[in-house]
Amino acid sequence: MSRFKCWKILVIYNMLIILLIIFGCSNQTKQTNQVKWNIKGYVEAKDKFRAWQGVCTDGKYLYVTTDRNEKFELENIISVYTIDGKFVSEKRKAYTKPDSKGKFMSFGQGTIIDGKMYVTAYNFNASANPLESRAVIYNLQRLDILEEHDIGEGVAESISKYAGDFYICYHDKQEIRRFNSNYKLINIYPLSQKAGPDGGYQSIFWDGDCAFLNMHGANERGKVYSSGLDKYQFDGSSFKFSCRIKPPTYGSGQGVSKYLNRFYWADRVENKIVITNGI
Repeated sequence: MSRFKCWKILVIYNMLIILLIIFGCSNQTKQTNQVKWNIKGYVEAKDKFRAWQGVCTDGKYLYVTTDRNEKFELENIISVYTIDGKFVSEKRKAYTKPDSKGKFMSFGQGTIIDGKMYVTAYNFNASANPLESRAVIYNLQRLDILEEHDIGEGVAESISKYAGDFYICYHDKQEIRRFNSNYKLINIYPLSQKAGPDGGYQSIFWDGDCAFLNMHGANERGKVYSSGLDKYQFDGSSFKFSCRIKPPTYGSGQGVSKYLNRFYWADRVENKIVITNGI
């Protein structure tokens, strides 16, 4: 074979490799700039680190969760604000039950389900081993604990409900776990997107048959802009990645919830709740 033919084959081969890489990357994470977030307002947290984990709403009040107090010590706190941002009250030491070895269990994101607030709790921030997670359920009137359920190993960040079952996302696993109404694990669904530089998904909520999961963002200024809100289509047997949406602010890399046509984002870096239009 002539040198010319060898060179030509090599060029074609390299071009094919480049095309495969480009095609593969474009299907791995499709970025979209089509969403133009219209920021409707902010809710400044009452004290330092109060917006550290997540936010949810019943349409009347905002319930903001953190596992850190103003001294950055481990303490689970639920802060309550009116929907227009006025501070109402807070529940200090809202969850104090330790894990099986006496380690602290941290709050994750809260979610309003059937008129109650469901909050995940895990022992990751206490440097515990093995990792354990729970679902803790509160009434909305006095924020009393109604139930708590072990949901196995891992760092469960957020619980949602779809078609009668519970779907949970994780900080340390790129997967969604499905539990029935008795909190028995019935399926595990792998997710195609890799965890960001600061960790995996922090919240999950649904819009029809689509699940939206928000990737962990930076803990302080001067790092990397929050990775993004990932949209997956669920067909009953698998989650198919659709697109990644850039969050409205640099620090909106924690819990996100949706109520009617509004999104509520916990901005950890700025210690506030960001309120935007829906998609």
